[in-house]
Amino acid sequence: MKLKLKLYLSLLLLFVIIVLLSGLGSYFLQKLAVDSRAIMQDNYQTLQYMQGLSAGLDRVVSILPNLKEQEDLDQDLDVALENCRGIIANQIENITEPGEKQLTSELQSEYGLLQRQIEALRKRPVFDTGLFVNQVLPQIVRVRTLSSAIFSMNEEALLQKNSKANKTAEDLVLYMALFGFSGVFFALAFILRIPIYFFKPLSSLNEGIKQIAAKNYRHQLDIASKDELGEIAASFNQMAQKLYHYNQSNYALLLAEKKRIDAVINQVHEGIIGIDDTNTVLFANLLACELLNMEESRLKGRQIQTLGEANDFIQSIATDLASGNLETKSMRVVQKGKEKLYSREIIPVFMQQPEEDRPVAIGFVVVLTDITSFSEKDYAKTQFIATISHELKTPIASIMMSLKLLKDGRTGALGEDQLELVDSIRDDSDRLLKIVGELLKMAQVETGNIQLDIQPLQPSHVVEMAVHALQQQAHAKGIRIVREMESDQQVLGDADKVTWVMINFLSNAIRYAPESSEIVLSTIGQSGNRVRFSVRDSGPGIDPGFQEKLFEKYFKVPGSNQSGTGLGLAISKEFIKAMGGSIGVESEPGKGSEFYFLLPVLSELPA
Repeated sequence: MKLKLKLYLSLLLLFVIIVLLSGLGSYFLQKLAVDSRAIMQDNYQTLQYMQGLSAGLDRVVSILPNLKEQEDLDQDLDVALENCRGIIANQIENITEPGEKQLTSELQSEYGLLQRQIEALRKRPVFDTGLFVNQVLPQIVRVRTLSSAIFSMNEEALLQKNSKANKTAEDLVLYMALFGFSGVFFALAFILRIPIYFFKPLSSLNEGIKQIAAKNYRHQLDIASKDELGEIAASFNQMAQKLYHYNQSNYALLLAEKKRIDAVINQVHEGIIGIDDTNTVLFANLLACELLNMEESRLKGRQIQTLGEANDFIQSIATDLASGNLETKSMRVVQKGKEKLYSREIIPVFMQQPEEDRPVAIGFVVVLTDITSFSEKDYAKTQFIATISHELKTPIASIMMSLKLLKDGRTGALGEDQLELVDSIRDDSDRLLKIVGELLKMAQVETGNIQLDIQPLQPSHVVEMAVHALQQQAHAKGIRIVREMESDQQVLGDADKVTWVMINFLSNAIRYAPESSEIVLSTIGQSGNRVRFSVRDSGPGIDPGFQEKLFEKYFKVPGSNQSGTGLGLAISKEFIKAMGGSIGVESEPGKGSEFYFLLPVLSELPA
C-alpha cells in the first residue's frame, strides 16, 4: 500500500470521528439550549409577572383604607393599579402552557371588575367599609386566586422542563463519553503507529540533509522501503552524488573567481572591510590592513569585538555595530609618518532570499576614504572666511561711526531725503555687521576654536539682556514681550554666548510674529537638573518636515521671505552643545513656534 493511501485512510478515520463527535455535541447542545431558553424566556417570566401582581395587590389593599384620610395617596393608588394592569397585559403576550390563556383571560376580566369596584369606592365621600369588605376584598381574593393558579401552572411546567433539560444533559454526557473514548482509542492507535513508521526514515533523511549542509556530499541514505519514503531516499542519494561531482568540477573555477575579486578589491583606493551578520570579518583589502596595522590573516574569521581589544580603530567600528549607529564618521590616522583624515562609512548589505518577502541583512561593508585633501581645502575655506570677515568688521564699524556723525548734525544739517538715505545705509550696515559676526562665529565652530568662559549665570539676567537688546525692534511692530520666570536657579554657561543665543531666538520670533501679537520668554526647571530657556511666538509655525533641518548651516524654510544667512540657529546649536546643553524646537503650522535650549544647573559643577 502506498504511503499516500495510508495517510489518507488514517486521516479519514480521524475526520469521521471528529465529525461524529461534533455533530452529536452540536445536536444535544442545541437541544439543551432550546430547553433552557424555554425555561428562562417563558415560564420564568410568567412567575415574575404573577409575583409582581401579588405585590401590586398588596399595595392596593394597604392604600385603600387610608385613601380618604391622606389625599396624597391617590397618585400612589393610580400607580399601583396601572402597574397591575401592565403586568396582566404583559402576561397576555406570554401565554406558553395549555389552559393558561383561559386563566389569563379570566384574570383580566376579574381585574377589570376590581378596578370598577375600586373606582366606585373612591367616589364615595367617606370610606365605605362595607363596600370594601363585602365587594373589593373578595374580588382581590379572586384575582389572587387566578394569579396563584397561573403561577402554579408555570411553576409545574418549569420543573418539568428543567427535568427534561437535565435528562438531555445526562444523555449528552453519556453519548459524548462513549464517542470520546472511541475517538481517543483510535487516535492513540494512530499516534503510536505513525511515529514508528515514519520516525526512522525521517530521522535518516534529516541527518542526510545536515550532512549535505555541511558539504559532505558522499553521505548516502539507507532506506529500503518501497513506498514514497524509499523513493525520496533514492532521489536524495542521487542528488548527493551529483552535488559531489559538481563540487569537484567547479571548485577550481570558484577559487579562480575569488582570487579575481580579491585582486579587484585590493586595487580600490578606499579601504574596504567585509563583515557578516555575526560580526565576523570576511575580508579586508590591502589599504584597510595598512590603516589598521594588521595582516589580513589576523582579521579574517575573527569577531570584530575581539579584534577591537588591540586596535582603537576597530574598537570604534565594533562599538557602533553593537549600538546600531551607522553614521558616517571622520577619523584621524597616522599613515607613513603623516597624519591623515579618513571618512569611515558602515554600509549594511541586503540580499533577497527566495523564501523572504523583503531583502534580508547579511552583513556590513566598512569603507575607509581618504578625505585629507578635502579637509585641508575646507579648513582653508574656513580660514579665508574668518580672515575676510575679520577684515570687514573694521571698515563697517568706520562706516557706522561716520553715519552717526552725519545724523547727529556735527558735520552740518541734513535734509529729509538725506536722513532717509543715512537710515537706509545704517540698516544695511547693521545687517552686514550681523552677517560678518555670524560668519566669524561659524568659523570658530568649524575650526573647533569655540572659546568658552563657563560661569554661573542667572536665567533672569539672560532674559533681561535679550529683551533690552530688542525692545525697540519689538515696539516698532507693536509686539508685547511677556516674561514667565518659573525658575531662576543658576545655570552653568558662557554669559555672552547664552545671551547671543537668546537674542537670536527673540530676533527670529519678532521677525516672524504678526504685528500687535505677544512673545513669551520663559525659564522652567526640568528633571535631570536642567533649566529650560524658551521663546514662544504666535507666528505661521514650521512644517514638521523642516524642523529637523532648522539647525543645519545655511538652511532656510522654503517659502520664507525673510532675509538672513541661515547660520544663526546652526551657531546656536554648536554653542549650546559646547556648554553641555541641548537645543530644539516645537512648532505646528498655523499655531506658532517655540525655540528652546536646556543648560545644566549650578549643582552639576564638577568638584
